Amino acid sequence: MLDNQGCWRLGVVARMRQLGLCLSLALLAATAPLAAHAAACCVSATSFGVGRLLIWEDFAVGLQLGHGRVLGYWDPGGTLHWNASDYSEGVSHAQLWAIVRLRERLEMQGWLPVLVNDRWSGETSQIAGGMGDAGAAVRWQVLAIGEIHRLPSLALTVGGFAPTGRRVEQTSPPLFAGATGRGSWGGSLALESEYAPSPWFVQLAAGATAFLSFEREDTGQREQYGPLVRVSLSAGREMVPGRVVVAVAALGEWESRLRFAGETIPDSQSHLYSFAVSLAWRFDPHWTSVGVLSSSVWPHGFGANQDARVDFTVGVRYGYF
Repeated sequence: MLDNQGCWRLGVVARMRQLGLCLSLALLAATAPLAAHAAACCVSATSFGVGRLLIWEDFAVGLQLGHGRVLGYWDPGGTLHWNASDYSEGVSHAQLWAIVRLRERLEMQGWLPVLVNDRWSGETSQIAGGMGDAGAAVRWQVLAIGEIHRLPSLALTVGGFAPTGRRVEQTSPPLFAGATGRGSWGGSLALESEYAPSPWFVQLAAGATAFLSFEREDTGQREQYGPLVRVSLSAGREMVPGRVVVAVAALGEWESRLRFAGETIPDSQSHLYSFAVSLAWRFDPHWTSVGVLSSSVWPHGFGANQDARVDFTVGVRYGYF
């Protein structure tokens, strides 16, 4: 059975991915272009998450529902350990989000996630959850796709999130399930670019996140997550003009070591690589549905201090114009 302190080093980093994945997939889609014609770029805006507004939309709202199973974890040395035969763990998540246009090239978006963690170990089980880390971002379309011939688009996103989630040390026995977020103030900066020669598109995004320190309730000492860097590459093809896009994405993330009571914790750095496929169907001028299947299960050496998971997410989006 896990104890609270035993969860701290690996748990703080690994359990947070349950929210990080949702936000990372949203960032993957944030680079879609502003072309209004029936091309892949029109649907790519929602291929992997919250995305952005289409050029004719004033605002959009959506809901995402998903579930993931944790199949194992990587230790600090990069060795993958599969779950024991009598242990099972999953994370269910729901996220409400909204985007509003402030100006022609400027948008604001916000999201509110809820997560539920289930753990089963032998005859013992626990289900717990709550609100994740709420966040908001502003996206500035510096250069729209097609604005300059043969140049890709360029966008800048500045975001942040509040400590509304529950950290690992705030969970309870017997299995300490129910971590739902970082539980720390944080801010992020990302650059995104896309090139979309119809009917294809290719998106590239890179961003960094920094966190403020917080006081642990169990020890009264200060703790701080290390800076986090994410890089994503996605590509897709429009299968039905103006309606259906199939896409794939690869995501890499690297997080520096934790600091606790002013000291850097050895072997607490982490990295992870994920792969995802999506199907976006714009079945109505206002409505789009999206399904995403993602996996972070790889051979040895492809992760450290992270979970090996398989997730499936479905979502629906309404755009007002």
